[in-house]
Parts: sequence; structure tokens; C-alpha cells
Amino acid sequence: MREAMRGVGLVSATLILSGCGVDTLLYQPQTTPEEWCTQRPCVEVGGVVLAEPWSSALVFALALLWIGVGIYFLASRRGQRSRQWFGISLVLGGLAAGSAGISYQAFSYELKCAGREYCALTNGYEIAYSLLQVASMSAMVVAVAFALAGERARRAIAGYAIINVAVYIVITIAGILMPSALLLSFEVLLLFAVPALILVAVLAIRNWQELLARRILWVLVLLVLVQVAYLVYFSLGITESLWASGVYFSANDVLHVGMLIWLVVTGVALGPALRDRGTT
Repeated sequence: MREAMRGVGLVSATLILSGCGVDTLLYQPQTTPEEWCTQRPCVEVGGVVLAEPWSSALVFALALLWIGVGIYFLASRRGQRSRQWFGISLVLGGLAAGSAGISYQAFSYELKCAGREYCALTNGYEIAYSLLQVASMSAMVVAVAFALAGERARRAIAGYAIINVAVYIVITIAGILMPSALLLSFEVLLLFAVPALILVAVLAIRNWQELLARRILWVLVLLVLVQVAYLVYFSLGITESLWASGVYFSANDVLHVGMLIWLVVTGVALGPALRDRGTT
């Protein structure tokens, strides 16, 4: 499993440095650089156009908290594999949030639009975000397996996590080489992230009589509610309605505020309680 995580880091760094070769994929609907900054707030600082400054500050604060909580679990692991893998999951999630903040928010204009006739669909930072997110979810289910499952189930779940990450890396590389907007899409990301949530829910429900399992389930429920709030806000087009009135608070902002709350609740609920099954 550690080798798979190192592979994700290596592939992610390579994609960022290489630029990924996906410049031919265009943002849909096709958007000019001028239109990009009419659809979201942009400010110029030292000759660099920064997009969504409020959203950027929020997502970078989220990334730092995510990594900080992850480091807390790693520093307090006391030989507990569940705490170790949960810490790894959170650190990877924080790195994913930082990658997303760079490209989806702060430097979106510079990375996707500057010097182009039409803005690009994606780039190395966004692809790295997807890879890190899948790796984060895979590490999370391994952590929960150490906390709630027996030895045989742990091995099976660890095997699933390795295969899940490896297959997603292959699909991502194929998406870059073709290039294919579908293979690099958020929908494909969900296909590799959601099963981990389902596995966590199954493990928690099967061990409902244990306090730790109930805490894990409630943390999971809160995570799902945050995602639902994001999807509802996005689908209702509230971002565009507010921006037309001069107020910019996007669906991503809803997600990031919700994730800040989730991280605090997770730290409080699982910080003192998370441990391997069969240990005290």
C-alpha cells in the first residue's frame, strides 16, 4: 500500500511538471479569457491575474487544516495502524485541496486562459488533485479496516485499495495520452472514490454496537451531507444568481466551509478514540 501511495506522489509530481499535454481539451462551454473573469471575480497582483481571491484563501486554509489534522493523527499514532493510515489519508486530502485551490481557484486564469484564444479544460494540478483524492479515500478505508475489521477483511480491503489506486492511475495516464475529457472527468473520479465510502459505511454499520464504529459512521454521514449541500447549491445555480447581484459565494465555497467543519468534528470525534481493533 505504501508503494501505491509513493506511486501516486510520483505520478502527480510528474504530471504537474510536464503540463500533462492536455492543452487541446477546451473548457465547456468554450470560454474566452475575457469571459472567464466576467464569470468570477479576478484581481491583478504584480502582473498576475488571481481568480476568486476569497475562495482561494478559504481553500488554502482548508488544505492547511487538513494536513494539520493528518499530522496530528500521524504524530499520535502510538503504533496504531488505523491512526497511521487515517493520518496519511488526511495529508493526501490536504495536498489534493491545495492542488485544487491552485488551479480551480487562485491561478485558474493564468493556468487555463492566459495567452489562449479559449480557456483550457484542465491541467496537471487538477489531474494531481484527482489522483490524490482517490489515494486519500483508499487510505481512509484501509484505516477504518484496521479499526473495525478482522485480519482477513483487512487484507482484502488493502488489496482493493491498491488495485483501486493503480487502475485509476492507468485510466488517468490513458486520459492524458489520448487525451480524453471523459477519462479525466469528475464522474470517473467518483467511480473510484465512492466505493471507499460505501465500504466504510458497511464496516461501521456491521460494528454498530461499538462506540468507535458509531463515531466513524456519524463522521461519514457528515461528510456525505457536505457533499450533498455542495451538489444542491451547484444544481440550483445559486452561485450565478448571487454573482449577478455582486456577491460571489460559489458551490466550492459551500464545500470548503463544510469540509472545515467536517475536519474539526473528525478531529474531536476520532482524535482520542481511533485505534486498531483488539487494542486498548
